[in-house]
Amino acid sequence: MIDIDRIVIPEELFEKMVIHAKNIAPYESVSIIAGTIKERQALAEEVFTPENIDKSTVSFTVDPLVLLEIYTKIDESDLEVVGIFHTHPAPPYPSGTDKKFMEVNPSVWLISSTSEPTKPKGYLLRENGKFKDVEVIFTDKITLK
Repeated sequence: MIDIDRIVIPEELFEKMVIHAKNIAPYESVSIIAGTIKERQALAEEVFTPENIDKSTVSFTVDPLVLLEIYTKIDESDLEVVGIFHTHPAPPYPSGTDKKFMEVNPSVWLISSTSEPTKPKGYLLRENGKFKDVEVIFTDKITLK
């Protein structure tokens, strides 16, 4: 299982996720963040903003064929999925459904409220089933601390 202390996201990529979230509000949005992991940092290098085919305010689903395309592009770019960003109608904390999906998608989960998509909280699911807070850093470029 991975252990990440922070995720670093260029502001340009984060803006893409926020615009996507605002465009589909009040429905939950989802973005897949690709990048690399170095020295316990997830470094975002690319973002994908697929449609939430649930068109729901309380859940999201990505079309499996679209998801396969995204994962193929990430693999071909020698990157990995380092984060999943999505919005909630409630405060930004993982739901029971999120926890289930975090078990099979072990990356940083960034969650924002649909009313405040610019204020995400980062979480990682630990082996003991508890959540670890992950620092979220926005930068104009990717840097290592």
